[in-house]
Amino acid sequence: MATGSDVGRGGRVVAVCLAAIWLAGGLVAVIIGAWLRPGPLPILLGLLALGYGWLWVRVARTGQRQRWTLGRRSRDCRVR
Repeated sequence: MATGSDVGRGGRVVAVCLAAIWLAGGLVAVIIGAWLRPGPLPILLGLLALGYGWLWVRVARTGQRQRWTLGRRSRDCRVR
């Protein structure tokens, strides 16, 4: 992923909050899937949530939005 434009201090605070929520939710889903109710779906969803939380950690650390780059063309994630 390439970096986008800078986010302000408020954007970093929001990114930290979102990272914490997604990481906590992912950990809970993995715990539920591993011990309380064994099955592959909660574990898979938990791992996906952890990955998404990690993306928000990157936004909070770098202070820049993340963009998807699709081949030669890149699409910005913001809505125009």
